[in-house]
Amino acid sequence: MRLLEEMVHMDDKPAFGDELSRPRWPYSDALITAESRGLRFGGKYADVVALSTGDPAALRPYIDDETRRRVAAMPSTRKPNALVFGANGFVGAHLVGRLSRDPSIDVVRAVVRPQGDESAYDRLQRTLAHYEIDVDIAKLRIVEGTPTQRRFGLSSARYRELAEEIGQVFNCASSTDYTDTYLELRNDWFLGLLRMLEFSITSCRKHVTYVGSIGSHLYQKPDDFRRDDSWWYSGYAQMKWVNATLLGWLARSDTYSITLCEAPYILGSTDRGLDPGRVYTFWRIIELALAVGAIWDGPGMNYIPVDVMCEVLTTNALQEHPQPRLLPSNPHGYGHDLYAELLGLELVTWDQFVDRVSSRISPKFADTMLSDNIDKLMRLVHKSEVIFPPGYDTSWCDNRRLFKLYFEKAQLKTAAPLALV
Repeated sequence: MRLLEEMVHMDDKPAFGDELSRPRWPYSDALITAESRGLRFGGKYADVVALSTGDPAALRPYIDDETRRRVAAMPSTRKPNALVFGANGFVGAHLVGRLSRDPSIDVVRAVVRPQGDESAYDRLQRTLAHYEIDVDIAKLRIVEGTPTQRRFGLSSARYRELAEEIGQVFNCASSTDYTDTYLELRNDWFLGLLRMLEFSITSCRKHVTYVGSIGSHLYQKPDDFRRDDSWWYSGYAQMKWVNATLLGWLARSDTYSITLCEAPYILGSTDRGLDPGRVYTFWRIIELALAVGAIWDGPGMNYIPVDVMCEVLTTNALQEHPQPRLLPSNPHGYGHDLYAELLGLELVTWDQFVDRVSSRISPKFADTMLSDNIDKLMRLVHKSEVIFPPGYDTSWCDNRRLFKLYFEKAQLKTAAPLALV
């Protein structure tokens, strides 16, 4: 049973706006953080309870009457200014470029932190150059801040100015550390989301587009929530489940305007093919396959090129009525036989692949990467479901051409030759 989908698709139940206006608990005025004054929960640790029990209802929020009235009185706005959190990341930088080239967007504000002696502007410029991203510099403005701090690390006056100016909020910021527990990520990435939601109903009602992960679909039944943390069932995946659960409740409310985009692997663009490389589990698996000269006979992972991803996010957000949920992915399936053909690998069973890796690679590394049956997990989360904006052109999907491009561009750490055939 897919709990999140059940929650999002509740057509036979009362409208979300009506449900969320009625308190459900004896202590419905409990705040998780004072910085998100519009939302009430069943307790200050409702997210932890929901995650511990695998019950999305434990995280169902209540929007208080004052907040509903305040937002309802706000003027309708489609301000052509966008704010991008995580702008210096792989997806965020590409999104900054795509938004800056859109004629309906006047200004793109990129939230970037300075680091050491390098300014926020220089950091972003370096990322844009690394991925060869086209950007209209005339529309670009840098905001030196961070989504994990109160008021994003800005002064009260600057925060208010920003809230009055922005009409679109895109959140691409997240931790990708698979070793941290949920509790270690909670203050930054769950409470940070609550701050962002409060920002979206400050001064004017803004549309929020949140980039989530299909990794949250690993949590589908009660036993999944009782598992020990691992490389796959990590605090990161738990954080994505919690955030997706909350946004699933709010996405169809009358108060908040939200799109949850559940992303598969986001690989390089359709023309340049550059992505972060070895920081992705996908590329680590390809390295293992190259090192042992084989890959298992399984389904190819779901993926989306980063330029297509940014086009989908932008196109949807700028519609008069944005979709509350997106799941952009390759519409045409494929198998690992394609990888084997392009990389000159032998196609073997999963058990044979595990045996080869365990006997030829560092046992500790192999145990980390293969601690769960990857083939089973991929079949679990990489579904055939694809959700694009209505009428979206998917002719970009040529699996053979794209993976040949990706493998040609990859800089992998392996002794095996990267010979394409």
